[in-house]
Amino acid sequence: MASYLILGAGKFGRLALNRLARQDAAASFVVVDRDPAALTISVDGVPGWTRVASEAIAFLVQYLRDDGRWDWIIPMVPVHVAFHWLLAGPLAGSAWQPAAAPEALAGLISGGRRGPHGELYLSRARHLCPDDCAEPEVCPVTGESRDLPLHQELASVHLAGYEIRVIASRQLAPGVGGYSPRRLLDLARDMGTLKGKVLIATACRCHGVIQGLAQGSGEERV
Repeated sequence: MASYLILGAGKFGRLALNRLARQDAAASFVVVDRDPAALTISVDGVPGWTRVASEAIAFLVQYLRDDGRWDWIIPMVPVHVAFHWLLAGPLAGSAWQPAAAPEALAGLISGGRRGPHGELYLSRARHLCPDDCAEPEVCPVTGESRDLPLHQELASVHLAGYEIRVIASRQLAPGVGGYSPRRLLDLARDMGTLKGKVLIATACRCHGVIQGLAQGSGEERV
């Protein structure tokens, strides 16, 4: 039996709830969404789950503690949860500020796309992935090798002047990725030892997002 915190009750949050419940009938679920109407929708095969009407990052800031209440966090909201939780929680009021991810990273994978706030979205896919992809080492659509997961590739990047910290998203059910709360808490503690410029990434085998943080007054802000 495992306990899950699912952030987002939209299409993919409901898919996560359904697929995880089918794997473990004894699992417990807390589902958070800022839209109360989204939480009224029933999910086949999941008779009981805890519904919380709240903005996802605000909920994490308030309730994420080292108390083992959840085994897994499933981020299904359209923001980079690890990055925004850091800023709103552990780093709030500190000298750390958002900064654009460096352009050198955009060429790491062809087709990298920059978002409106300086973040970089990376994907090894040039197609719409099936929502139940099992993340095999060979892409089931193109036949291309995926033997080196993107999260490992990012963790090995050496970029002058930058530290990089990567949250690896582990597949917990077909098309459902997540990570332990411990990974976020360790990241927050790690930030206390770092200075200058840091890149925060979350990635699975094929997809990822990178955002930058910088201290001081001389960095490009976003």
